[in-house]
Amino acid sequence: MSTHTKFYGNESLRQNLRQMQARGRMAHGILLHGAAGLGKKTLAAQLIAGMLCQAEHAPCGNCRICRMLEKQQHPDVRWVEHSGKLGGFSVETVRSVCADLAIPPNEGDAKFYVFADCDAMDPRTQNLLLKAVEEPPDYVYFLFTAESPAVLLPTVRSRIVSEAVFPVTEAECREALGERGFSPEACEDAVGVFHGNIGRCLAYLEEDAMRETVTLTKTAINSIIKKDEYTMLQTAAALGKDRSRAMQFLLLLDRTIRDAMVRKHQPDAPCIGCDAERASLLARQLSSSGAQNMHLAVNRAYAALAANVNLPLALSALCAACMDAGTASSLRSQKKGRKLL
Repeated sequence: MSTHTKFYGNESLRQNLRQMQARGRMAHGILLHGAAGLGKKTLAAQLIAGMLCQAEHAPCGNCRICRMLEKQQHPDVRWVEHSGKLGGFSVETVRSVCADLAIPPNEGDAKFYVFADCDAMDPRTQNLLLKAVEEPPDYVYFLFTAESPAVLLPTVRSRIVSEAVFPVTEAECREALGERGFSPEACEDAVGVFHGNIGRCLAYLEEDAMRETVTLTKTAINSIIKKDEYTMLQTAAALGKDRSRAMQFLLLLDRTIRDAMVRKHQPDAPCIGCDAERASLLARQLSSSGAQNMHLAVNRAYAALAANVNLPLALSALCAACMDAGTASSLRSQKKGRKLL
């Protein structure tokens, strides 16, 4: 993770962390939570660098310590290793962390253990870590990153400081993308899809798979609007067996359904999904109950994929539910029209 990349937005959070450090009251356990792509791991790396770098204006990005941190080779910083298909942390790994706590720092006055992307951290490993988080040595700091604070047990959350990381403004996002050399047109395209999420915008501009997932989402939305179940099923099949890609597709689809619900009552409301134009078209067709049923169907499909249910089966059920919700909305609209006549 970069220790000197410019970090946009979240000024209140960064100021709070700076004040804790300046007063010598840095929390020994911190959870940074928010959607994927918001820079939680980058912020964690910069927080560590700010505490370990000895330069007057830390982190300087140039000293020996900063260079070691940039390469993730600092002996007092451990980015704890993931394991398993779900990307959790094994019991053996957590036990090794607990055993390592008693060893003083090699380079300075602090040691850091970073549990990044700990969304799949199971209760057993959390309970093993609980005592260490509750009463760590004075030189030990734990950093966690996750999409939601709810992934950690209440007993763990009660012993650490939880800080939310938010998207930046769309103007800040365009600036960040422009500084990385992307054209204004490319920046506008990415921001139209992922708005103030810099990480997701970068993935969209740099990764073919992300662009393909966005294209499939837009095709699926168009299929719902046209009540074209065949194309909807084809779109779902095109996701193949990539579970993480399918879950990203579901998140994008759900945000557009949310936009349609909002725009049904506020036509000019800002969108959070990947297709504002189709969200407006969907809003004209869907009843509020139809949109709610689609949202619930997407949530069921997401939960099924997270539980390792057969992917094609879960997506086929989603397609049928979306078509049923759209058809029911159309029938209600037709009945209402006939009554008015």
